[in-house]
Amino acid sequence: MRTFYIALSVAGFLFPVFCFSLHFSQRGETAWSEFFVAPFATWVISGFTWDLLITATAATVWMKSESDRLKMTGFGWHVLAIFAVGICFAFPTFLFRRESYLIRQEGNPH
Repeated sequence: MRTFYIALSVAGFLFPVFCFSLHFSQRGETAWSEFFVAPFATWVISGFTWDLLITATAATVWMKSESDRLKMTGFGWHVLAIFAVGICFAFPTFLFRRESYLIRQEGNPH
């Protein structure tokens, strides 16, 4: 599973950063204002935006609870990753770290 999680992390980083980079390189002075307006430009896009916001909130609460339960360190980096890139990067990265942590706790290298 760790290989799957790290692959999702890489894709979850590269695709959004690529799209955001294109947006900011092509929009000039209006880039930031459009960045915050575009997610609510139509009802369909608004639905996807709300879906992601609610999913990100639920995932953040679960990640915090799970990191506290397992006494994992570094939770703040995942919150930063959500705001800097998105939940598509932060969540699989957390799952990768969690899986690695559980394997170390069990003393099982696989």
